[in-house]
Amino acid sequence: FLHQMASAAAIPNEQDVLGEEIDHVKVITLNRPKQLNAISPNLVFLLAEYLEKWEKDDKAELIILKGAGRAFCAGGDLRVFYGGRQTKDSCLEVVYRFYWLCHHISTYKKTQVALVHGISMGGGAALMIPLKFSVVTEKTVFATPEASFGFHTDCGFSYYHSRLPGYLGEYLALTGARLNGKELVAAGLATHLVSSEV
Repeated sequence: FLHQMASAAAIPNEQDVLGEEIDHVKVITLNRPKQLNAISPNLVFLLAEYLEKWEKDDKAELIILKGAGRAFCAGGDLRVFYGGRQTKDSCLEVVYRFYWLCHHISTYKKTQVALVHGISMGGGAALMIPLKFSVVTEKTVFATPEASFGFHTDCGFSYYHSRLPGYLGEYLALTGARLNGKELVAAGLATHLVSSEV
């Protein structure tokens, strides 16, 4: 079931983020599978729009966040940010909006669940960590790879890393090392581990 939900292929000619309402449950699907659901200005705008709408909706009781294809979210789309030099929407503006979105998710008033199958890195990992429940599989790959090319870990990770047991936070923040689903649960960065075959 989790595998089917997380691996759904993108619907052609659809938006970067899909919203579905199933009674009191609202489902958000990051829908850029060819780009591993990487964060773009449009994805940030649409995700924020759904979250704001459903936070005010008395009928919405549970928000589920998942990714289409083989990734939950691979973090910032570096091509989009690089291309932002020539567009009206500067890279700084996109990053500012995403940081605001990370804060909004961390302070959200309704229960949120992330179904994290596959890649969850950088800003994408910030979309799963603060949620009430983060369900991972044996195929989940987590990292903050920005650390490996000299950028500080962002999107709240200075907070999350500093609260990990022992020196794990420092190690992850300095190396960008990867964790699998079992390690995420052991470290307290995810709440549940399920088989992708379930």
